[in-house]
Amino acid sequence: MTVSTGGLPLILYYHRLNRFSVNALAGALDTDPELARWPVTYARNAADVQEAASAILNRSEAVVLGLSVMTPQIGEMRRLLDDLRSRHGTRVTAIAGGPHATADPEGTLASGVDVVVRGEAEVTFPVLLRRLARREDFGDLPGTAYRRDGKLRNNPRGDPVDIDAFPSFSHRRWMFGPIEITRGCPFGCSFCQTSQIFGTRPRHRSIDMIVRQARTLRSRNRKVVRLLSPNAFSYGSADGRQLNIGAMRDLLAALREAVPPDGRIIFGYFPSEVRPEHVTPETLGLLRQYADNDEIVIGAQSGSRHMLEACRRSHTAEAVLTAVSLARKSGYKVIVDFIFGLPGETAEDIRETVSIIEELSRLGARIHPHTFMPLPQTAFGSAPAGTISPEIVRLLERLEQRRALYGHL
Repeated sequence: MTVSTGGLPLILYYHRLNRFSVNALAGALDTDPELARWPVTYARNAADVQEAASAILNRSEAVVLGLSVMTPQIGEMRRLLDDLRSRHGTRVTAIAGGPHATADPEGTLASGVDVVVRGEAEVTFPVLLRRLARREDFGDLPGTAYRRDGKLRNNPRGDPVDIDAFPSFSHRRWMFGPIEITRGCPFGCSFCQTSQIFGTRPRHRSIDMIVRQARTLRSRNRKVVRLLSPNAFSYGSADGRQLNIGAMRDLLAALREAVPPDGRIIFGYFPSEVRPEHVTPETLGLLRQYADNDEIVIGAQSGSRHMLEACRRSHTAEAVLTAVSLARKSGYKVIVDFIFGLPGETAEDIRETVSIIEELSRLGARIHPHTFMPLPQTAFGSAPAGTISPEIVRLLERLEQRRALYGHL
């Protein structure tokens, strides 16, 4: 195949659940002059993917489909690829990354994918795209998994990405979203893939680069600057556990200077959360002084001492109560995340959780409920999916009646 200077056509599945990951991937393409001009089509649903593939393959020999996949999406991805193969055969090369593909590359390949990009993709994906376009071998490319001669080839992961080297979004393509300020988490919670994918040592984007991206958003008339982190108040911390108040203050002060008065800084709210032990009068004071959100999200996950220990949360239920009380006294509305149906959960664990949630509700918090889903490569990865007890169902009904529920299971 002769490749034009425009490159091998690429479709990126811009699903609403994966848009932040795709924003970062598009931003990585923008950092290279050649890849910035690569022909890319963005498809927001399966029908758009099919339409784009058919249109491209009417004028091109082949197309690459890029997918970011979380565990709940694996069935949808399999159906999409089955349909594409039935129509276009091997003219479509499917590349999958994201949490599920990283944690279960063999299963992802078995679902119809040609190549898996494991872990961080900013470096690996552009190299892979170039090699596919030039029909060069990618067998030695770190962070890839594929099948060759019927055998699984699972290359070692590459070095951790320097997140300062890549933007969080693509301003060239008008693909905007939150600014990722921290990558990695030291806690390794039993239900969560973050530490497995990004490592346990936090990497923080520099204040200079965060401010540059905030100014880029403003130059595109984006008035809201959202900050993305697995634990917002840990910014600048060497280990992610001990607060670095100075770094947090320097970040927020620099952003406040860069964001005009009509702009808004959102910190410690979706798509991020904060750990309860990091909610202190000092962190709340910085939030009040520099940020604009009037609500924060706190991760609790359970009210049971036994389950918090099993989840490796490294905090107590009492710490959650203290955090919510402090936030409410500081004038903040609060959303608290809980996971129901965790592995090994007993009737006593449920009673403890119900008691804590009722107390949180009295303090004025809203509860964001989740049902446990096993994720590959986590401590709970082999456990069955969670079921919701009648007692929890009744609790959620009471909360909904009091308007103390955020979202649904």
